[in-house]
This record gives sequence, C-alpha cells and structure tokens, in this order.
Amino acid sequence: MKKTIIVGTLAATFLFSNQAFASDYTVKSGDSLWKIANDHSVTINQLRNWNQLNTDTIFPGQTIKTSTTTNSTSTNNSTKQYTIKSGDSLSVIARDHNTSVSSLLNLNPSIQSEHRIFVGQVIQVPANNTATPTNTARPTGTTYTIKSGDSLTVVAKNHGVTYQSLLAANPKITDPNRVFVGQVIQLPSGTQQATAVSTPVSTWQEKADVIINSGRKYVGATYLFGAATTRTDAFDCSSFTVRVFSENGITLPRTSGQQANAGTEIPLSQIRKGDLVFFDTTGNGVINHVSIVVDSNTLLHAATSTGVAFSNYSNYWKPRAVKAVRVIQ
Repeated sequence: MKKTIIVGTLAATFLFSNQAFASDYTVKSGDSLWKIANDHSVTINQLRNWNQLNTDTIFPGQTIKTSTTTNSTSTNNSTKQYTIKSGDSLSVIARDHNTSVSSLLNLNPSIQSEHRIFVGQVIQVPANNTATPTNTARPTGTTYTIKSGDSLTVVAKNHGVTYQSLLAANPKITDPNRVFVGQVIQLPSGTQQATAVSTPVSTWQEKADVIINSGRKYVGATYLFGAATTRTDAFDCSSFTVRVFSENGITLPRTSGQQANAGTEIPLSQIRKGDLVFFDTTGNGVINHVSIVVDSNTLLHAATSTGVAFSNYSNYWKPRAVKAVRVIQ
C-alpha cells in the first residue's frame, strides 16, 4: 500500500494584527515532525499549530515554520477570558472574535486539538477584538460528536440534512473522508434529531480506519511508563493500544508481551492497517514495544521519544520488529 501524503496548509496569520517573524526549515529526506521539533527545541504541538498541520505527515521540500515571535506591544490586558458554551467550536469563537483558529491555539497551549474543547472550559481570546455581528457570524445549529462507524454521509442522513449543507457548516473539514471518533462537528440550523443509529462497521478495512482514527485524536499526548489505562493525557505503548482498541469494543491485555499473544499471529511481511506489530528494541529477546500499523510504512504508537505520534516504520523500527498479530478480522 502506498503511503498517502496529506499536506497541511501553512499558517498565514498569527496573533492579532502584529507582523510575525518566523524561522523556516525545509524538510529533508528522513525527517519527521518529532525530529524537527527536537532539533529546534520546540514541541510537536507547536509545529502543528504554527503550520496548521492536520497530520504528522511531511515530505521532502516542504517548508515548515519552526518558531514564531511577534513584535507585539501587547500586555496582559490584550487578552480576556471566554467560557465555552454549547454549540461552540474554535472556528466559531475565532470568527466571533475576529481572529484565527491558529491564534487561539497559540493563546491556549493547553488545547492539544482544536476538536477537543468542552462546555464550561475557560480559554483566552483577544480583547477588544469582537467581530461585528452579521447574518453569518454564528451558526444556529447544534453540534454532533462523531462516533464509531460514522461518516459525513451517515451523519447527514441520520439528521435529515444534505451532505452538502453539512460540509458548508464545517468549513474546517478539508477532507470529507477523514473524520475521526470524538471529533465535534457543527450541524446546520433546523437539524432534526438522529432517528437512526450509525451504520455498523462491517469490513476489516472500516474497522481498521476507526481504530486508527480513535488513536489519531491522542497524537501529542506525552509518554509515561506504566500510565494507567484510564488516562488520556499520557500513555505508554501498551496502555495506548488498550485504550484505542477498547474504545471500539476490543479488549486487549495490559502489557505488550501479553498483547503479543492475543489475536492471530501473521508474518511481518503480510501486515496491514489495524494490525499490531511488536518490537525488541534492546536485542535481549524480550518484547518491549507495540505499535498499530497505519500502512506498510507508517506506525501509530506511544514511543518514549515522541509520545503518541505517527512514525516511519522502515527507518528505525522495522529491523527491530519481531512479531505481528491481527485482532481485526
């Protein structure tokens, strides 16, 4: 399977109206987002925010902003607090305060995903920067949280709206085929309540996509050895796989060594998306790491050096792979 490359749109504006000065880096062969972050002493989340990246996938020749400073004369009075209300999204709040989503993310570094905010959460917004109300200043519909098995087509059908109107209500969705479990989307005004349950996920490909999308929302979470499986802010490799699979009705044992005996063992040469691959990184014959296969050259896992991230399978991990099992049939 060839790796699909998705390019995030580079951010063009930053906080307020101040001019931004950014350091640009040109991606080279073998680079990854976490490597660039480490080399420039920044976090992966900062790189995502500064460049408005929707995934960790980058390609040689791509220009990445690795820092941003402003010639701002702002003081603590340049921001104010805003309490998130039902129906809010960061795009709605940004529009209401004449700013951008990337600016809000920079003002609120604790927000690790623009799709993961909650009612009652207090965030910082630009002060004295409220947009003049217009007919389109704020959607009048409600929100919906994507569940396992959902697609935009299914959500539109279940809520009695057209696929096109659903897309129009969510301009931040740049790829309609890439929504993920837990993502909050806006429903058009006048939307009916869902009258049907989501279409069941049936094929192994659909099940694998749901698993990967479940894990995608935790990208950026830190690594913590022995993390409790109830935690979602920090994981070790096997607590991550336990969490992601349990969200989709699949129970795995707690440790990577135990998980290696779950499911059906398959040759490493036959791995496909959704499979689990196990590694011996110390060469002592003991399995000490597990990853989820995204495609033939991409892994999704909680690694000590990156936290939850997508990684290139071939560069470091493939020579250390010792076993693969299939739990999605």
